[in-house]
Amino acid sequence: MKNSVSNINVSFASLLEKRDEVAYETLFRLYYIKLIHIAKSYLIYQEDAEEVVQDVFLKLWEQKSKFKTISNINGYMFSMTKNMCLDKLRHEKIKRKFIDNNLRVKAGIQYDFIKDEAASLLLESELEQRIMKSIDLLPEKCRQVFIKSRMEGLKHQEIADELGISHRTVENHVSKAIKHMKLHLKDFLTIFL
Repeated sequence: MKNSVSNINVSFASLLEKRDEVAYETLFRLYYIKLIHIAKSYLIYQEDAEEVVQDVFLKLWEQKSKFKTISNINGYMFSMTKNMCLDKLRHEKIKRKFIDNNLRVKAGIQYDFIKDEAASLLLESELEQRIMKSIDLLPEKCRQVFIKSRMEGLKHQEIADELGISHRTVENHVSKAIKHMKLHLKDFLTIFL
């Protein structure tokens, strides 16, 4: 019995080495379902198992020179299937690790951005409140001139004409308001300097 298996292996090997298509087709019919079962025992999805088995047969077709050294086609094909399944699992593990790392890095960047964005919005809101309080503390005429100059964007001569005061008075009010604002906003100015 052992000799007949050995003879079958030798004849298959010689036919495969010659790229005999009938030998490949026979091998395919004999082993396809068995190899699928082996692959399924390693892999979760049927499609992955089928892909591995197809790769086994493709590799078998491409490596005709190895058939001289194969004494047990059965064991060779089972080993090849097992090894290709393990390679696929290793590849999937590396791919998953890479994707997980990328997702972690992206999540960290997004978290930092949101955290920084939230901090910026809080700081901006606080600064705006402080500016409005500082403006409210200015004397009436000075406040009017400063608002027209810095918030409404009017030129000094336009402010002078509108309020009926001299150009020089407008400059003095703006200068006084800026000094006042610097004093009241000094805590915020150190953040930006």
